[in-house]
Amino acid sequence: MTLVFPLAPNVLNDKLPIAAVVWDQKRMDRISGQASGRFWGAELAPPLWRPTIELATRPSSEMKRYAALIRALHGVQNGFFLTDPLSPFPAADPGGQILGNSQVQIESIPSHRSSQSFKGLPPFYQLSIADKFTVVYGSNPTRYGFFEITEDAAATSDGTTGLIGVYPHLPAGVAENAVVILAKPFGLFVVEPGSHNPGRARRHLTEGAGFTAIQKLFA
Repeated sequence: MTLVFPLAPNVLNDKLPIAAVVWDQKRMDRISGQASGRFWGAELAPPLWRPTIELATRPSSEMKRYAALIRALHGVQNGFFLTDPLSPFPAADPGGQILGNSQVQIESIPSHRSSQSFKGLPPFYQLSIADKFTVVYGSNPTRYGFFEITEDAAATSDGTTGLIGVYPHLPAGVAENAVVILAKPFGLFVVEPGSHNPGRARRHLTEGAGFTAIQKLFA
């Protein structure tokens, strides 16, 4: 079957035997200063998520399949969807059973765009700092926003929340009523050039495989 890009989670993400991860970011900041100690800082572009993935030691017959899929991305030409393995569901609902099939949406966004309110949550649903969520928005191209909640909060009896801090800022294209994905949220990523290590084969086992991914906002 021909590969379809970006690679869906069940093609690569869900199969990777992740042993360790550093779920970090790449910021686009610039600082200038004076000898007096005064300095000024500016964000030149939105930050990008930059996870470093270490894969477990596995049979070489298995590991070479992952290496082949990563090479099939043709460097940064094609992307894949990746979920933070530390945050596949909200912390207060580890398996997503409470969330179920709830249709969660953005209710409102203030002008500073560093927070939002939610609607469509189960009554009294708990959201925690560091929970992740996805918002798919726009068309031609479709964009994939991957965000982090920055404070603890809970829904009211009608499934809505007050304004909750999020990181990074919501882009201009994200609007009220946009669908929010809290169960297995994902971002769109490419493999950072030069970072892929297919691993070292030692007899029938391969060890030391891994890569660094960098977020891409649209395919």
